[in-house]
Amino acid sequence: MKGSRIIATWIAMLALVATPSVLGSADEGSETWLRIYEGENYGAFFDIALTGDGHVLVVGASFHSQTATTLGDVLVAKLSMDGEILWENTYGGDAHDQGLYLEKMADGGYLILGETESMGAGGRDLYLLQIDAQGELAWEQTFGGTETEWAKDMIPLADSGFLLLGETNSFNQDFDVYLIRLDADGDEVWSTTLDTGANESGTAVLEAPNGDLLVLAVISYPGGSSGMYRDSRLYRLDSEGGVLWSTLYRGDDKQAGDAMAWTTDGDIVIAGLSELLSYSTALFDYWLARVDAETGELQWSLIEGSKYADDYGLSMSVSNDGTFLVSGLGRGFPTLEFDEAGNVAWIRNAASDLGIYAGFAVLELEDGSYMIPGFKYLQRPGDAFDAVLLRYVDSDTL
Repeated sequence: MKGSRIIATWIAMLALVATPSVLGSADEGSETWLRIYEGENYGAFFDIALTGDGHVLVVGASFHSQTATTLGDVLVAKLSMDGEILWENTYGGDAHDQGLYLEKMADGGYLILGETESMGAGGRDLYLLQIDAQGELAWEQTFGGTETEWAKDMIPLADSGFLLLGETNSFNQDFDVYLIRLDADGDEVWSTTLDTGANESGTAVLEAPNGDLLVLAVISYPGGSSGMYRDSRLYRLDSEGGVLWSTLYRGDDKQAGDAMAWTTDGDIVIAGLSELLSYSTALFDYWLARVDAETGELQWSLIEGSKYADDYGLSMSVSNDGTFLVSGLGRGFPTLEFDEAGNVAWIRNAASDLGIYAGFAVLELEDGSYMIPGFKYLQRPGDAFDAVLLRYVDSDTL
């Protein structure tokens, strides 16, 4: 349900004291609000989880940029339900590090998956760390080879272990999907790569009820008037990482799936990006699709989006009524709601200004509202970003 972090190219194409600014009232639980955490210590929030004491934990980066940088550490902050900072910690080394995914562990601590250039085998590696409920570091480790690894997703498994999804070019000339299965203590059980001969980036993963693994990937390869095709592929693997089947979804446009979720009857919905195949100044739009999880057969596929702005899906949450809320990247913090049949209820902007926002995870709360962590692109020298947290109430008219 969480989206991967393939965003730098798209942003480029789109035209430790926080100073939060607020849209709406953060003190009234029935209203939508947006907090912006400004300053050098708040680059982005990428994931969010409920704590056991009625608050939330967010993970991100103390500095974020779409250009190369040696700045930034993994940032973890505990926030109240109105977005006030209760405590915060940073982790990492002397080079660039960032935290991207967050999961609870059985002992009450949290597992964080990110990326590091401060340690590991070389280049950029996957960075895995465990913290306790107070933010104290329990352990850290890295995964990868001498070249580049990117973190793309992490999910808990039924056996109390975890599955890490990434992208690597350390073991092949092209980039491959990179999977690592961990036990409940964070120790590696197995790892594997998926390679079709093209550049292939894993973007999302789900575990089926029988223990099989569904892996969504974006395939990039030369061709077309724009010089590059981009399609999505769904893999079904057994619990040991063996490929059972894979299906390529190729449409009239470029299609990049970034998030997956289960339907109520065991199929899969996908949200991501649609872009014209030929070179064009046309805007990016949401790509939404539904596929059969047992066979990979495409059931429906549609493209939606604003006629006046770029918007596409990065993360998705399934609500209690079976509808899906998609948080996207685009001007004004775009959000979209659709149902299992592909009917789009609405597309809205959750921010009153037209700055470029991105929402990277969607957490549904008990009252039916949502919290969405992300960033605002500042469009200034250095390509800096500010972290943001959106509390979104579906019934609000934005």
